[in-house]
Amino acid sequence: MPAVKTPASASSANPVDLVHLSRQSLGDRSLEREILSLFKSQSALYLDRLSNAKTSDERKLAAHTILGSARGIGAWIVAHEAKSIEANTAHLEDLTLLREAIENANAYIAEILA
Repeated sequence: MPAVKTPASASSANPVDLVHLSRQSLGDRSLEREILSLFKSQSALYLDRLSNAKTSDERKLAAHTILGSARGIGAWIVAHEAKSIEANTAHLEDLTLLREAIENANAYIAEILA
C-alpha cells in the first residue's frame, strides 16, 4: 500500500480510524455500528458501480461517493485510493488498490460487528 497522509489522530494500524468514527458519531456506539454496517454494504455497491461505469461522470460519482463514505468513518487508505480514481475519471483506472483497501476495511468492520 502506498504511504497515505492521515490526520494526526488516526491509527495507521487499522483500516478504520475508530477515534475519528467516535467523534463523527459523538460516541454513540449504536450509531457507529450502523454507520459501519452501511459502509460495508454501500462500499461494495459503489465499487460495483465504479467497475461497471460507462462514462467518466458515472465513474466520478461512484468514486466520489466512496471517498466521502471512507472519510466519514476514517478509512483513510480507501479515501486515498478513491480520490486518486476520482481525479482521473477520464481514463478507466485499475481498481485493484481500491478494491483491496475496501476489502481490508470491510474485513475489519466485519470483525467489529461480529
